[in-house]
Amino acid sequence: PVLRKTLGVPLFQEQVMRLAMVAADYTPGEADQLRRDMGAWRQRGRIERHRERLVSRMTAKGITPEFAERVFDQIRGFGEYGFPESHAASFALIAYGAAWLRCHYPDVFTCALLNAQPMGFYTPATIVHDAIRHGVEVRPIDVTASDWDCTLEAAACGRAVCVAGVDAGAPVDAGALGATAPRFAVRMGLRYVKGFSEKRDFAPLAQARAARRFRSMADVARRARLDEAALRRLAEAGAFAPFEKARRAALWEARGLAATPETPLRVVPSERTPAFDSLNELETIGWDYAANGHSTAGHPLAPLRAALAAQRLPDARTVAAMNDGREVRYAGLVICRQRPATASGVTFMTLEDETGFVNLVVWKRVFERHAVLAKTATFLGVTGRLQATDGVVHIVADTLWAPCIEATPASAGSRDFH
Repeated sequence: PVLRKTLGVPLFQEQVMRLAMVAADYTPGEADQLRRDMGAWRQRGRIERHRERLVSRMTAKGITPEFAERVFDQIRGFGEYGFPESHAASFALIAYGAAWLRCHYPDVFTCALLNAQPMGFYTPATIVHDAIRHGVEVRPIDVTASDWDCTLEAAACGRAVCVAGVDAGAPVDAGALGATAPRFAVRMGLRYVKGFSEKRDFAPLAQARAARRFRSMADVARRARLDEAALRRLAEAGAFAPFEKARRAALWEARGLAATPETPLRVVPSERTPAFDSLNELETIGWDYAANGHSTAGHPLAPLRAALAAQRLPDARTVAAMNDGREVRYAGLVICRQRPATASGVTFMTLEDETGFVNLVVWKRVFERHAVLAKTATFLGVTGRLQATDGVVHIVADTLWAPCIEATPASAGSRDFH
């Protein structure tokens, strides 16, 4: 009865205390000491003090020694993960609320999550790409529209439901959406432009924009009084697209603008802007990652899909549909690595492409054999066997390797946990 609601597995501290009282006649005081010692057994071995007492008392009550030892092992193992039931309920409520919000209001959830960075498990790049895959319209950084934080904008008709009385592109108060809110677009904030300061750069820009709409890059430089470094960062980030879509041309112009108390000065006033080659898709995404740490233009592997397909490397969506036990080769961007203390040296990795995620299980011997790649690679290939059970898919890695393609995809790096 003590473990009935958790199917025989002790999950809560109260259960372990009750188990000791029922099976080994612990007093309430002894059970509370057991609770304290469980949290400290790894450092000081205090849980071992209870072994003889628990096992001998259970044996005296007619429980076989083998079963008594198994019960003690469960209690000892509980110290790795156990917590009070009240904490579990609190965490469950937060998890349920977040899952509900992500399901019903993915635009609001994405916007809030991006504004809460740095935090959590996934990089902003992964959050942006996952939102796009789930139908959220994510708009790029724009000097004429972006606030410091990410904001919600009314989506254009045809892409989502329009809001009566709100112009497409106008900022929307997320707190006033209500339960029947339509789909909104997420506008990326200027906080994501690397090296762009909220106080030094954004504050004067926002003040100037509030007074009058910007009409050109020169107008931005003159009224916001931005220095060359700030203008260059905005140009590299694609924030001047309303005035100059070609980023190389925008960067050229930014380098020629220097804010002064009166007017911006061009290095050579009569010089015409050279004809620069346009960025291709891969280059555009690469510039985005370098300047912003993410891209709304596409995933870094999307432009390389034909090259990967030519090597018979499937995407994540295809891998997820494969049968259990199948040998598979896959390549993706490494977005996280985990080696829990309780996993006996097993490393768990998550790879990503434009269609989703692939989880890897890397046994200790495989990790050590490919240690340099396993620890440092941002774009990783794996050969292994598929484990697919109840919709959960993993590749159990046999070999790790570096994909051989001409272009190197951009990466926001991985978040590694030990």
